[in-house]
Amino acid sequence: ISYLQRFSFLPGMFSGLGLSANYSYTDSGTTGLYNRLDHPHLLRQAPHTWNISPTYDRRRLSLRVGLSYNSANIYAYQYVDGSAQAANPDANGPTPGGVRGPSGDTYFYPHFQVDAQGSVRLAKGVTFIAYGLNLNNEVFGFYNGSSQYLIQREYYTQTYGLGLRWSPTHEK
Repeated sequence: ISYLQRFSFLPGMFSGLGLSANYSYTDSGTTGLYNRLDHPHLLRQAPHTWNISPTYDRRRLSLRVGLSYNSANIYAYQYVDGSAQAANPDANGPTPGGVRGPSGDTYFYPHFQVDAQGSVRLAKGVTFIAYGLNLNNEVFGFYNGSSQYLIQREYYTQTYGLGLRWSPTHEK
């Protein structure tokens, strides 16, 4: 589902406001994985994803803020039915914790990120551009089975950039 609207009916400088938003829900499953009877989701297919982007476009100025979210999703299959018994024939019962235990599939943590960009058209086909990525300093990482079984956390901090773009076809 998506929504795109420029609020040009608003008075004056507010007529440049706009909104772009979308949401996706996906339910998937697979069969026939080696030593598995369950039907896990497909790899890298987040059940819930959404993006919201407030915008502003008026005259020479263009601004965007991007809010994006991906729910937890499977990075790699690793769970095996009864793997505790396969590793240790004297073990009783299935893998501790089952598919949600420490030997469960490897997942990406849910991820929410805020980005922003803006540009100002100058003269003779030159545009000034500025952007910021991961402004909320969101952490990236993986876990096995449940989020309490952390594997890896990655910290990237924010990224900023400034630049000039020249387009000779727009010179006048």
